[in-house]
Amino acid sequence: MFITVRFGDRQEAIFNPNCKTRLLLDSIKRRCNCHKDIDVDLSDELGNVKNLQQGLHKYANELLEEREKLVLLRVEKTEGAEQPNYTPLLNDRESIDSRFLARLSSRGDSSRPETGRGHRKSGGRKRSDAPKSRLRATTPTGRNSKSRQGSKH
Repeated sequence: MFITVRFGDRQEAIFNPNCKTRLLLDSIKRRCNCHKDIDVDLSDELGNVKNLQQGLHKYANELLEEREKLVLLRVEKTEGAEQPNYTPLLNDRESIDSRFLARLSSRGDSSRPETGRGHRKSGGRKRSDAPKSRLRATTPTGRNSKSRQGSKH
C-alpha cells in the first residue's frame, strides 16, 4: 500500500501509510522540506481535509485510501477560531483552483466524519469498492499473486 503526496512546484513523493499517523506526518514534513515546527495535514484532490491531526495515534492506513493522491496542507490554528486555516503547499494552478480552496475552507470541522474508510457522504463507489478481480496484483509474468499464494500451500 502507498499514497502519493503532491507538494511544492508540482512535485510528488510516495509514502507508506502502514505506520502511526504521527510518524507518517513527520516523514512527510522531512521529505517535503517543511519546517519541523509547522503542522501539516493532507487533503484529497477535491479539497476534502483528512484531519490526520485528530488521529495521531491511529495507523494512517486506517484513515487513508490505498494509492490515494493527496495534497500537502499547512495547518494554522488561530486563537478563538473554531476551525484551523489550511494552506495548500502545492503550486499547481490547475489543481488548486477556487473550487478546491472553497471546499478546503469549508471542511475544517472535525466533528463531521468525512474522511477515512467508511465515512463517505456521497453514495458513489470508492476506487477500493471496485470488483476485487481488477485490484489483484500480478507478478511480472502476469499471473495473479493470489493464484501463486494458493500453490504454495
